[in-house]
Amino acid sequence: MKIAYGSQMREMDSKTSSEYLIPSIVLMENAAAAILDRCLEKAMPKTRFLCVCGGGNNGGDGFAVARLLFINGYSVAILFVGKEEKLKGDALINFKADEKIGIEIEKEEKTMEMLEKSDIVIDAVFGTGFSGVPREPQASVIKAMNESGKYIISVDIASGVDSQNGHASEFSVNADETVTFEMAKIGNILYPGAEKCGKLTVAKISIPRAVSESVDVRIEALTDSEAKKLLPARKKRSNKGTFGKLFVFAGSKNMFGAAFLCGKAAYETGCGLVYSCVVNENLERIQISLPEAVAKPVVSKNGKFCAESLDTEDLKNADIIAVGPGIGRGKDVTEFIEKLLLEAEVPCLIDADGLNAIENKEILKNMKCMPVITPHPGEMSRLTGKSIGEILDDTINVAENFAKEYNCVVVLKDARTIIASPDGHVYINMTGNESMAKGGSGDVLSGIIAALMCQKMDAFHAAALGAYIHGRSGEIASEKRGSYSVLASDLCENVGGAIKSISL
Repeated sequence: MKIAYGSQMREMDSKTSSEYLIPSIVLMENAAAAILDRCLEKAMPKTRFLCVCGGGNNGGDGFAVARLLFINGYSVAILFVGKEEKLKGDALINFKADEKIGIEIEKEEKTMEMLEKSDIVIDAVFGTGFSGVPREPQASVIKAMNESGKYIISVDIASGVDSQNGHASEFSVNADETVTFEMAKIGNILYPGAEKCGKLTVAKISIPRAVSESVDVRIEALTDSEAKKLLPARKKRSNKGTFGKLFVFAGSKNMFGAAFLCGKAAYETGCGLVYSCVVNENLERIQISLPEAVAKPVVSKNGKFCAESLDTEDLKNADIIAVGPGIGRGKDVTEFIEKLLLEAEVPCLIDADGLNAIENKEILKNMKCMPVITPHPGEMSRLTGKSIGEILDDTINVAENFAKEYNCVVVLKDARTIIASPDGHVYINMTGNESMAKGGSGDVLSGIIAALMCQKMDAFHAAALGAYIHGRSGEIASEKRGSYSVLASDLCENVGGAIKSISL
């Protein structure tokens, strides 16, 4: 599923009219028809509708919705938050049509009265061209809409949300659902905009395929059908070598769980053979807890990895390396990481303390194979020098720019995890929920992605599919245990179910 910036969608609208001669008012009518469909699904015979319309094209969509509701026999009124003398084009035509057929049109002075008389509110104040903070009188009208308790359906995007980045001001609509057109917009998908937009429906409005393909939309989100196509095949005539050998360097003396979770998640995702490379203090525990793994003790200092932990010859047996979960910090760990990253001849996934141990980011460019890095915002802050707030405000650009500059696949973990490749393509992961905000969740993700890479998936698509499976595991686990009680080990236990649900 492709996801567009608001500016890209406006370019598509313009091309549709200028190059393919489909009048913009036809697109507006199709958009209104899509909103009508949702209204009719929610409506009872005596449902009263209120269309709250601004003065731009989004308001024009609202005027058109009001006309369609009126023609279908519903009680409908318009609250117009704008100036009639500034209306133009398609919006003006629909406004005049509403006047002509006798729809009640009121101004913001009657906001409270109109809201009290309505059951369902259509939000058509601002569209995808909005940015910044709503001014008066729109701000007060939006505040009243939110406080009314009415069911709100937003047109294209919740008013007050920036379609380019999902930023939402204090005065933005809290929609129950949003119907967006042709493609989801970034502001529909990224938080806090995603929460403001509520349930999302993407409706086609007759943009020609040639137009949508002519605009360079490089951001996507996996659907179940797309994820199914990416799943690596399981050949009937196979052995453990067929599905790859993964070396996992994880878990210092007091962080055994990281090694266990990463290795178990890899096996659950179909990896053929996991070599669990652990410090001596964790050897017996990994043998007991994960007997399927080949337990490999490594030289350590003070319970942590060090330069001597690395057996370069033995490392040649690996197909993929996962490094970092729970390995701790310090000079010895940094020396270990630097040596591993420069000597590894196969792709590496670097997570957690493996990222914290990198003192010179240029090492990523000098690796023999393009790595995958999986930072959370705090780790990304250390890598980039940006504050956590700056990163959370601009996750796509932060991940994309870092991937390009340092030639790596970036998996920037957030409520909407961003997966960016050096060539500028991006996936936004839409699976998962708040139940997964627990220690160890990232260790599971590392194991899943690394296992997919072991099964000969390219790094970028392995990372995207891995995040998707990881999130689906969390959804299944929370259905069983509730959003408070899911543990990282529950995610591991439900990886198989997640993959099965995708593959059906």
